[in-house]
Amino acid sequence: MQRNLSRYLSPYDLGSGVPLDPSPETEVSGRIGPAVPRLSYLTGFEGTQMFGHGTDVLDTTEHTVRYRQDLKLLVADGITTFRCCIPWHKIERVRGVYDWAWTDRYLGYVRRLGLTPIVDPLHHTSFPQWLEHGFAHPEFPEVYRDFVRAFAKRYPWVSDYTIINEPLATAVLAGFMGEWYPHWRDRQGVVPIILGKAKAIGLITPMLERMVPNLRVVHVDTCERHTALDPQSQYHTDFGNDLRFVVLDLILGRVDESHPLWETLTTHGLSAEDAAWFRDNPARVDVLGLDYYAHSELGWTVEGQSDDFLPWGFRRVALDYAERYPQFPLMLTETNVRGRIEDRITWLKYMVGECEALVPELEARGQRFEGFCWYPYIDSTDWCSLCRQPNRRIDPQGIYFLDEGFNRRESELTRIYAQLARGEIGSAEIPAYRLEEPVMVGRRVGKFLPHMTGVGWDWADGVPSQPGWPAWPR
Repeated sequence: MQRNLSRYLSPYDLGSGVPLDPSPETEVSGRIGPAVPRLSYLTGFEGTQMFGHGTDVLDTTEHTVRYRQDLKLLVADGITTFRCCIPWHKIERVRGVYDWAWTDRYLGYVRRLGLTPIVDPLHHTSFPQWLEHGFAHPEFPEVYRDFVRAFAKRYPWVSDYTIINEPLATAVLAGFMGEWYPHWRDRQGVVPIILGKAKAIGLITPMLERMVPNLRVVHVDTCERHTALDPQSQYHTDFGNDLRFVVLDLILGRVDESHPLWETLTTHGLSAEDAAWFRDNPARVDVLGLDYYAHSELGWTVEGQSDDFLPWGFRRVALDYAERYPQFPLMLTETNVRGRIEDRITWLKYMVGECEALVPELEARGQRFEGFCWYPYIDSTDWCSLCRQPNRRIDPQGIYFLDEGFNRRESELTRIYAQLARGEIGSAEIPAYRLEEPVMVGRRVGKFLPHMTGVGWDWADGVPSQPGWPAWPR
């Protein structure tokens, strides 16, 4: 059932499509400051394995065979750093036996082009098929450490690592919601997965410190905030807001009897000895990467999720993380919206503006903003099934879109992102297109419209369809 978003749908009315006259000085639209900072831009290629099918999104988007073309597009667009999925599940099909043939070709070409990969050896459920229960396997931390050691030894020039991508989000999908292998559905399921991942990060970080002279660890996870919209939902909301920090708190040695999730963790698998080990062996984090989407802020009622609230927006939520972890620079490591090219351009404009506003606030706190990442660079595939079935259904999310033949096609969005990467424009120069209703409601962007006001938000009509452009829905 469509929820009533009417009180949040400025700056234009859904019924008439007529722009309203927003006040230039509202709480959510203020962009005060004489200079707009230029950001560093990066991107990445999606690589999630569809567990049980032996294939991943690197395959279904044809990046595995078109990588030379894709990487040369990065160079042409002025992008020098990218998030780089390493398919562990294909490299170690037999335990202890590594097949580096494709990775040698791929990373060799990356190096020849002078690109900097932030390698991601474990993107969601991309572990080998033989690893029963995945992250919850009792030997997972040691098995994964052995793989990362072999990788680092073979590619000593690689310096930037995301040791496990989105450890919290993957744990929730695999252990709390039952969507991903091993398909567990409660707190008893999610805790062992969180603990396995945290232990692996704690083991691998000091190993990489010894092996990689210029190591940079970019810890990437979801940037979340939960809001209770009725008293009955406060308990669930508090749990979500505590859970979003738990992986970082564990690997940094911050979990003890005073932690709000201490009882949950110890009831479902955290021993006193393990807790002491985490406190005695804090992991290294050089950059705190935050992944933020329109669904990253959720409202809760007794009936479930609701968009009938005003979100904080990325800047304020990121500051929530900055205040909790003041020792780390921040990076926006993922954002996108699924929709038309114009819908993506509008979300890009909003997110760039949020990051431009965040930079001086971080600098005032003695922190840095390390970069802006639209992810993925080319359209993804099969996220419509949450990467459970390799149907090769194209998800219209990328900077480059895929046509029916999986050819990489550029658009206005491509040109805008290249201009951003080259430092030629900022958020004010990005056009704002009126969003289609499936994006506002289905993709949860409608609740952000009050933020999309003020200087530079001169709304234009987008093109409903154009030859070769992805339609909605795909």
